Amino acid sequence: MDLAQAKQALGVLRAAEPSFEPPDEARAKTLLDQPDAVNQGYYGTCGLTAIVRSYLQHDRARFVELLRAVYSGTPFNGIATGRDVLLGRRTVQRDNKAAQVSQTTPVPYVPLFDLDFVLARSLGKLLKIRSPEMYEAQALVSEEIARLFNAKEAFLDVFTLDAEHVAALDAAAVDPGLSFDLNLKGWRLAQVAGFTVDPGSLRIHPQTPGRHWVLVFQAGGRERVLRILRAATGVLRVAVDVRNSESAFRDQGDLALDSDGLRTVLQNVAGASRVTVTRIRPDSPQSAVDAVNAELAGGKPYVYGFVRSFDDWASAQRDAHQRTFGKAATPPAPIWGRGEPEGEHIIALNGPIRREGGSFVVPVWTWGAAFEIRVAEAHLAGYLPVVVHGRISA
Repeated sequence: MDLAQAKQALGVLRAAEPSFEPPDEARAKTLLDQPDAVNQGYYGTCGLTAIVRSYLQHDRARFVELLRAVYSGTPFNGIATGRDVLLGRRTVQRDNKAAQVSQTTPVPYVPLFDLDFVLARSLGKLLKIRSPEMYEAQALVSEEIARLFNAKEAFLDVFTLDAEHVAALDAAAVDPGLSFDLNLKGWRLAQVAGFTVDPGSLRIHPQTPGRHWVLVFQAGGRERVLRILRAATGVLRVAVDVRNSESAFRDQGDLALDSDGLRTVLQNVAGASRVTVTRIRPDSPQSAVDAVNAELAGGKPYVYGFVRSFDDWASAQRDAHQRTFGKAATPPAPIWGRGEPEGEHIIALNGPIRREGGSFVVPVWTWGAAFEIRVAEAHLAGYLPVVVHGRISA
């Protein structure tokens, strides 16, 4: 299907389905013209979004088929859907995310990316239809990155404090007694939420003197928030403010994948004609680099990389001066009771990896942007431990 045929198909869909609104059609046309523009935005759908980009690059017919499945309820890759099976829940998740972003971040929600989310997350729903067991396994993978991923309540009780700390809380003072008790009971917070209080970054914000306080601190590279309420008995009840302490929530459509989950989506949902998982060895990365470059030299290729040291990748996307990774990768923050994830984010490799001196230069795409990072040979496996690659279609 050429570009003109794909755009014509969008017009037909728009005329037949009122739910495919003019902004959706306009965004779909933009993506057909500019595949790199597809963006996960605030959603934890990096692997699924990368697949949508591969359709835009190499299989426009499958991109149109996905749109029809979402808005008309037609089958996708042999998977029966039905009207509103894909779209209905996606709009609820989208609205939940928009509300959460507007309440907790200074940057406004960007509705421009709504279609991107609907299409990417629909691939996740199709995985749930075809393989419910694998879908649930991926929900657990998400908990390896965000312990509160499956939390439904806005606040989760973690422990209590004695009323003797009221004076310190009212004075916004982290005195030795309060610091001792927060450390002493930290194991309960770690069990519930996957992090503990860092007294060095702790700030206390009294809301109602003598009755209500908010504690803010840094843990695991994110700002975390606790709420303290004084009960009628006088005891201080401490709870995690879930939505202000995590960014990935099941009811907002976020879905992390490991290599097994991504392989399953590609094989059983996306219709990829070949899927290979390659691990990059710290002591000999060149063989994996050769496999990636050979894949990219073939027809209709995709190469998706699981990356670690998330903050470095995020900085590289925002700032061209942060694209040299000279130090060892920072491992994911440990989560009590959870295994270490394969990666904290999924990117697409955008071209062959080059060797320059003692470094590799890696062209990548993520968050709607294409750029190159330079990483020392000894550290490549730390930043890019696993790649999943193949042909997106025959």
